[in-house]
Amino acid sequence: MGKQVQGAGEATNNAGDYFRHMAQFVGFTEQDAAAIKESQLVIEKHIPDFVSQFYDHLLRYPPTRKYFLKKSGKVDDRYLELRMTHLTTFWRRTASGEYDSDYANYVDKVGQAHTSQGADPDIYIAERYVIGQVGFMQHAVSEVLHQELREADPELEARASKAWNLLLMVILEMLSRSYSDEHEAEEGMLGGEVDRDKVHQMAVDTYERGLEMYRSIEYKEYDVADATDIPEGERKLMRIGGRSIGVFHHNGKWYAVRNYCLHRSGPVATGSLEGDVLTCPWHGYQYDVKTGEFLLDPAVKLETYAVEVREGKVHVKLPTVVMDSDLAEAEAE
Repeated sequence: MGKQVQGAGEATNNAGDYFRHMAQFVGFTEQDAAAIKESQLVIEKHIPDFVSQFYDHLLRYPPTRKYFLKKSGKVDDRYLELRMTHLTTFWRRTASGEYDSDYANYVDKVGQAHTSQGADPDIYIAERYVIGQVGFMQHAVSEVLHQELREADPELEARASKAWNLLLMVILEMLSRSYSDEHEAEEGMLGGEVDRDKVHQMAVDTYERGLEMYRSIEYKEYDVADATDIPEGERKLMRIGGRSIGVFHHNGKWYAVRNYCLHRSGPVATGSLEGDVLTCPWHGYQYDVKTGEFLLDPAVKLETYAVEVREGKVHVKLPTVVMDSDLAEAEAE
């Protein structure tokens, strides 16, 4: 997040570096921190309401109410007051606009306190409730900023709303990382080159393809194999028109699908085929080999291509459209 978060808190697994990394990733800048600082007094006066409403909800919801009960089944007021004190401190500190390594370490410890990594190993608050707390606060802050500033200072409302939304994304990740060892900061920060026009065009292409809104379509036919090269029940993977494609001879008919799983780009055409179900070997996503339809959502499909066998030769027709992308470059053979 620029200069405010320096160094790392060794005791909390480089919390400062991690906070800075996530702040940079979501686009939270020093200007955003300054906007939060400007809105500090507006937010602070509503913190008692935030805390009251939040714990009112927790006490009404049985899965979270249980954390605040004595053995007798009654609400433990002293413990509830302690938790309210901690939550009030957290949001007051967050509203200050100061986000250095000490703050990052503090957020990290708050996250740990909800898990067995905290001071009391018997306390474990499921991650979903932590996510819910941040979501609740995001909505509450937005409502207050709109209520207080929409007429008095709409420009600050816009800046502060944006800043708080970005900051809460970072806080959510900081709190969540205590639940898993997957939340590790990568060594590289932002700075890689991106062809923005190309990426935007790919997004437009994807949207229009889903609606079958093709601007222009032409088909090019490729002579890809002898029919005897792909016996009944077999398949052949090949590079056709810059794409990795699997051609299947299945139950007396011919099918061709792009070798590109819609989940994580896995080599789906190399997966097992049981009946008409093609299963990606990477993560088990399943498709109908005849139509390309994803079994859990038929509206989502693999790219499929027309196949004809003439005079002992297998021919595959590929569309050549204005929207066609270069994703094949990243596909596995």
